[in-house]
Amino acid sequence: MAEKKNILLDTPEMHVQDQKHEINKELVGIIKFRQNKKWYISIAVVSLFSLILALMIFFMSQGKDVTGGWKEILLLMLGGFVGSFAKVIDFWFNNQENDNKLLEHADD
Repeated sequence: MAEKKNILLDTPEMHVQDQKHEINKELVGIIKFRQNKKWYISIAVVSLFSLILALMIFFMSQGKDVTGGWKEILLLMLGGFVGSFAKVIDFWFNNQENDNKLLEHADD
């Protein structure tokens, strides 16, 4: 009787289910890894943008003047971070397509 139960449990369908389960676990692991990295990148971009703005406000309140060459560099950096900041905001509030695609494949 015990031998008959082992035969029933060891069917090709069970192996396919095990493989699908392992694939789904891997997909969930990938999603978690990507979410963690997205948090780190988002925090870094927002922090750098805030630091640049805070330093600009601080030096303006102190009455310090920035020379012409450094002013252009500072404005270029600020413009670059505005674009990055916009992408971060867009990602967190509008764009979750890649994770949705992974989840759709997990359903297959």
